[in-house]
Amino acid sequence: MKIDCSIALDILSMANLFILLFGLRGRERSDRAGRAYFQIILLVLAFLSLDVAYLALYGRPWARAAIAAVKSAYFVVNAAIVWTWARFVLHTLFPGAAGGHSALYTALFAADAAIVLVNCVCGWMFSISEEGTIVIGYVAMWVFTLFNYLSTAAVMLLLYRNRNWVKRETLLPFLLFPVLPLCAELVQIAVRSVSLICTYALSTLMLYQVSQGSLIYTDALTGLGNRRLLDEYLGRWFDGAGSGKVCGVMIDLDGLKDINDTRGHLCGDQMLVRMAEVIRRSERKGMVATRYGGDEFVVVWRDGEERIGDLLRRLEQARTALNGQSSGEGGQLSFSTGSLCCERGGLDVADFLRRLDGEMYRVKNAKKQGVSPSAADPPCPQ
Repeated sequence: MKIDCSIALDILSMANLFILLFGLRGRERSDRAGRAYFQIILLVLAFLSLDVAYLALYGRPWARAAIAAVKSAYFVVNAAIVWTWARFVLHTLFPGAAGGHSALYTALFAADAAIVLVNCVCGWMFSISEEGTIVIGYVAMWVFTLFNYLSTAAVMLLLYRNRNWVKRETLLPFLLFPVLPLCAELVQIAVRSVSLICTYALSTLMLYQVSQGSLIYTDALTGLGNRRLLDEYLGRWFDGAGSGKVCGVMIDLDGLKDINDTRGHLCGDQMLVRMAEVIRRSERKGMVATRYGGDEFVVVWRDGEERIGDLLRRLEQARTALNGQSSGEGGQLSFSTGSLCCERGGLDVADFLRRLDGEMYRVKNAKKQGVSPSAADPPCPQ
């Protein structure tokens, strides 16, 4: 093995990650997704450091105990990287609603850690020879690897099942994160002259754009887009040349003020998270779902064949399903919606949002008075 070259690649990768850490300076740790990304960087740095130590000690008989300790930590950190990547995906895409999946990944990580711990006693996964080289126990090593791949496959399946609403610029870095190290492992099986652990650093850098997008364009509580994201999309749509429709639905969570006053703001936050989950289950690819502010949410899309009535029906179905699963501390989830579909010409973002907001309050007031809101004329006749 060309150890000098491998160590140089690891050290260069570590330098790049240290520069990234200096650039973050704590800004990425404001929510769970940001903290998970920060932890990924630290774990990859530890992983690279352990690889450097292993390569430096490899083949030295007097360092057998140190090689065994370094390699044990190496495998635990490897499993921890996969576990933390899975948590980063969950907290970025499903904040507040990832408990079951998170428990699965934690169990798989614990199983891998237990295998390494047992190996320290019996050496069934690997051992260090008299010459200071590693001797692999292939059965146990493949069991360890299988648990890592199960975690990876579970995340891939989760992303595939939600591909209709996960944006491509977010989906691709998530999918590619484990692919680069996997390809490096396959290369090393055929050519073992160079260690390619540095590919983990490349994967970590790919996730940086997701982390930055999550920080700038995501509402920290609900995980939906924020007002900045909504304004940017609508700005591009209304400023673009040509004709076409822009459609939107504004959703107002009923009774949030009473929940905050009587049961506390933490309970109110839980209701907002549940409302976001209803929207997440209902939106489709090409839609932009955002928290507009307070207890209001907006879903918008451009052109296409998606009908407002279809979205409203899915929202109601998701609300019924979620209420049926659990009433939650805030009681049954209820909301009011206003919808709008307008030609782009002659309107700007402020006009569109003002009319959408007015339509939502028209429907909400009619609902309070027991009057059918469909009796009123739509504000943007087509």
